[in-house]
Formats: sequence, structure tokens, C-alpha cells
Amino acid sequence: MANFSPSSASWRKRLNISRWAIARPWLTASFWLAVATAGFFAFSSLKYALFPDITFPVVVIQGKTPLTTALETETQLTRPLENAIASLDGLESTRTSTYPGQSVANLAFAVGTPLASSAEAVQQQLQQAQFSPETTFEVIPLNLNESTAASYAIQWKQDENAPHQALADLTQLALDQILPPIAQLPGVLRVDLLGNDSELQQSERTKIESPKTLVRFNGNNALAFRAIKQGDANTLEVVKRIQETVAQLQQKLPQVQLVLAETQADYIREATQATIDALLGAIVLAILVIYPFLRSWRATLIAALAIPLSLLGTFIAMAIAGFNLETITLLALALTIGIIVDDAIVDVENITRHIEGGDTPKQAAIKGTDELGLTVSASTLTIAAVFLPVAFMGGTVGQFFKPFGLTVSAAVLISLLVARTLSPVLAVWWLRPKQEAEGRGQEAGGRRQEAEGRRQEAEGRRQEA
Repeated sequence: MANFSPSSASWRKRLNISRWAIARPWLTASFWLAVATAGFFAFSSLKYALFPDITFPVVVIQGKTPLTTALETETQLTRPLENAIASLDGLESTRTSTYPGQSVANLAFAVGTPLASSAEAVQQQLQQAQFSPETTFEVIPLNLNESTAASYAIQWKQDENAPHQALADLTQLALDQILPPIAQLPGVLRVDLLGNDSELQQSERTKIESPKTLVRFNGNNALAFRAIKQGDANTLEVVKRIQETVAQLQQKLPQVQLVLAETQADYIREATQATIDALLGAIVLAILVIYPFLRSWRATLIAALAIPLSLLGTFIAMAIAGFNLETITLLALALTIGIIVDDAIVDVENITRHIEGGDTPKQAAIKGTDELGLTVSASTLTIAAVFLPVAFMGGTVGQFFKPFGLTVSAAVLISLLVARTLSPVLAVWWLRPKQEAEGRGQEAGGRRQEAEGRRQEAEGRRQEA
């Protein structure tokens, strides 16, 4: 045992990164200042969303053949089609429907499989299969993240009971002047015109579709359009661009009324803001709980600074990983607040104890971090080891929990680095021995008494004069 203790202490000192940070305080402070700056830029680049960007690749096959009965179609088209696509890589499920002369197959691929490559593999498999020369196929890739960002109703302002001809005129106006600017916006996949009573072909505007539909708005026949966003587009940014364009069109076309019917943006803002409010509340409560235990506003400030710095560092990791500010990642950040504060409190409290024992702030920082370095590191690394495997779960659930696991792991590891480097440096700079603080307080009190005496003396002289 006598030989183990010195070697163990030497090993602790060699592994104590706090010693390196205390010896280079300005380099340490500059590093974390750079992290904070980069974290602000990373935070501004993160997109707001409800859930993580998860691709559910679905490919639809529409096959047609000149047959008159559903039974013949099933025998000569549907079953050969099922056999042709059965060997596709990543194919998880197939659902087929048969109609006279037509077969529709919905292919669901494994989560995370690239949609474009899946559609191309389906196309190649159909070309290699043997079908009758009259059979034709249409392969349609579907991205479930390509949802409606915003919907608007279109109607005449002057005539609420517009006749059929007026609605036809409004349809032509929408196709010529309203929909093209919306369809050209960044992040918009296509625009669907709804409410026209005849299907119009838009060969020159491939991003505008006009199926035969009927729309009623405020009890009257009307038109509407819905803007479908791209799968990887930021919903809030797309909706903002659409609203700005609609406002410009409203000024340009005073005879038309464009009314917002539905948008995803409001719900996303409310959901994310509620989570952010909970996160800010957790930070405030954590700071209020720290002070009664440390009994020093300087020590409390050192521990509290670990929260924003750790979050800013986590934003950098989230930006690199391509995550969003959504329900899962914000929940992960809220759960790590206590862990982030815990690392800083343990070191700061131990350093404060050594300072009260008579050590200088620098000696106290070195001793305090030497004693608890391995303990704090082991506890934090254990938390990371628990949550990190969650990020590598398979399947759909794994895709949802990947941002959660990686965000928690990044937050606790960065908080450990803050506690082991910046917190000791700030303790050396800001913490003072209790006797020194009391002496300074007494000195300040004496100066106040002296100033008060001079003021009273000057007041007496004024009264005598």
C-alpha cells in the first residue's frame, strides 16, 4: 500500500487536465470564448421542427395492362410484379391492390434508405422482369416528410356569389399569376391548385398540379392552393417565404382575396417555444438552488456559467450532426441541465473548501481538481456510456432516439470539459480567501465611515458659516 499511494497520486496528476488549464489560463479562456462564439453561429443555423428528419422511403408502382377483369390482372400482372420486386435490398413490406387492367404496389423500405436509390432500384428491377409488351409502369417515390407547409383560399373580393364563369376566370388568374411565384420559392416542392372543376394540364409548369376537386370556403365555391415543402426544407422558413410572397401578390392583385387557411408553422412555434421555456426555467431554478449551498455569488456564477457554455458547445455538435431544434433534442438539453451543473459544483465547492482552509486560490484549484478529477470524470463518462448506445438503436425507434442519445452525450462530455478546465481558471481569478474578503469588507466599511465623518464635518462648517 505504501508504494501504491504515491504512484496513484502521480497518475492522478498526469491525467488532471485542470493543471494544464490552470497553467495556461488565458489560452483556456480564449478557447472557451471561441467555443461560445461558434456556438452562437451554430445555434442560428439550426432549424426548428417538430420531430427529427427521418426518411420513411415509400415507392409506389402503378402498372397498367390491357386486361378487362381483376382476376386476369392479378394473375398476369400483380403476381409477376410481386415476384419481380421481392428480392429488392432493404424492402420491408409490400402491399398490392388489383383493379381491372391495373395493379398498384406500395413498397416500404427500411428507415434511412435513400429514397432516390430505392426508386432507381425498383425501376431497374422492373426493366429486367418479363412482362407483356403492352404493360406499362410508373414508379412514384414518396417522401412522407414532403408535407403541406401552408394552404390558402383564393376568391374574388367583389362578388361573393361568383358564377361558374367567374370561378373559371379565377382559375386562369391563379395559374398565370399566383401559383408560379409560389412554386419557384426555395424549399417548395410543388403547388397544388384545388377547387377547379376540370383537370388542367400544366406541361410547362411541372411544379404546379391541378387535379379536379371542389373547395368550399365560407359557404361559397372557391379556389385554394397548397404548397408542398421539400422533405429536407425548414418548414418555418418556407412558410415565411410563402407569406411574404402572398403579401406581395395581394398588393399586386387587389381584386383577389388570399386567405390563410392552414399552416404548420404556428404549431411548430408553439411546441418548440414551450420546450425552450421549460429549458430556460430549468436553468433559472438550477442557479437559484446552487446559491444556498455555495453561499457565494462568485462561486455560484462560476457554476452557472457552465450551463450556457455547455449548451453552446452542444449546439456545435448538433450542427455538425445535422440535427434540428425539435422536441427530442430540446428534451435532451432540458434533461442534462442538472448534470451540467453538477460537474461544475463539485469542483468549485472543493476549491472553495481549500481556500477557506488557508490555501491560495491557485493552490486550492490544483488540490481540489487533483482530489476529485477521476471521480467527476468517471461519473460523467458513465452517463455518456449509458446514453450513447441509445443513439445507435436500429429501426424507426432508433432514428427518433439518435438525436436524443447523441445530444445528451455531447452535452455531458462538454460540461465535463468546462468543469475541468474553465471552472478552475475562473476560481483562481474570482475566488478569494474568507479572511481577505472580510478584510476588504472592513476596509471598505472604514472608508465609508471616514467619508461620512468628512461629510458631517463639512456640514457643521456650513452651518457655522
